[in-house]
Amino acid sequence: MKKFLFIDDDQQWLASLRRVFRKKDNVFFAECHSVQEALEAVATHQPDILFLDHSLTEGGDEGLDVVKELQGSGIIIYSTTAYTHLADVYAKYGVEVVGKMNLVRIKEIITG
Repeated sequence: MKKFLFIDDDQQWLASLRRVFRKKDNVFFAECHSVQEALEAVATHQPDILFLDHSLTEGGDEGLDVVKELQGSGIIIYSTTAYTHLADVYAKYGVEVVGKMNLVRIKEIITG
């Protein structure tokens, strides 16, 4: 069974996701505010698929730094950033931008 991890700095959004996926024991959530916290969450949960926000601080771009650190790890990464204009940037690293509001696509990824 694949393991999924959501990393974001928005605890309200994570709480909403917890309610949506409460019956899934293979979906994990980590509130992170730095690249280091995000990498620690990945090491702890060892996901197969990672949903990662672009900004883990106000106006930051830590998500892209996390993507760079995880290159070659075998983890499939999706960006849940609201900044859809970053799709081309993430595509260079093989990352699809699904956006936070695209719950249909997120559910599709998790349920197969």
